Amino acid sequence: MRQINALKKKLADKQPVVGMWAALPCPSIVEMASQADYDFIIIDNEHGQMTLETTIDMIRASGLGCSEAMVRVPGKDADFLKRMLDAGATSFMVPMVDTAEQASAIVAACRYPPLGWRGYAAPAVRGSRYGLDADYVDWAHEELFLCLQIESREAVANAEPIAAVEGVDMLFIGASDLSGSFGVLGQTAHPEVLAAMDLVKTAAGKHGKPLGTIPRPGTSTADLAKDGYLLGAGAVDIMMVRDAALADIKAFRTANNQT
Repeated sequence: MRQINALKKKLADKQPVVGMWAALPCPSIVEMASQADYDFIIIDNEHGQMTLETTIDMIRASGLGCSEAMVRVPGKDADFLKRMLDAGATSFMVPMVDTAEQASAIVAACRYPPLGWRGYAAPAVRGSRYGLDADYVDWAHEELFLCLQIESREAVANAEPIAAVEGVDMLFIGASDLSGSFGVLGQTAHPEVLAAMDLVKTAAGKHGKPLGTIPRPGTSTADLAKDGYLLGAGAVDIMMVRDAALADIKAFRTANNQT
């Protein structure tokens, strides 16, 4: 039974989508966020605390609501991508993609021959419903969604050839790391950073690829679509829990005259 990638379809229809970052290895948080109606949830294997097993459970949890699971992998490692594909992930965010050659290698690693060189174990993996989808190899690449992160000066310079690679579905500007590349780490609204983001926006537009990013200071996820970004992700589970805890403690201390 072919699984339709709802996130890929929404973006192909030019619908703005909103998601959150899941950095805690907690399927229940993903389940709640999916039931709350996020379009996608980024299961963060780059900076998060996940194992393969918890990532699979979080992918399962996302399917209990309306969210597409997007796995952010730690890097460009083809072996890790293969494991995630076999585990049933269909949407990926890949960090630190600097060249078109790297982008092409990522695409090839995610496709079976003759389209690429993904290792074959289709009759036994979760991605094919453990072999119940006998035609999985015929359509798996069509439901794949690849979002590549632009996070360096080099990546900005190569944004157009990266966007031109067939099989790359979206460019996502990692504004925080990009700011570090310009020597202004954390200053995502710095003029040089904003100018670089505009260059990426132009490159993506030339090749009909949608853009995603995080909100910069003074803006919200809701503002991103107005700036030409169809995909926005600002909320992070750890930070939401932290901020709620700090607000709760502050309210208690204030009410009891404690400093």
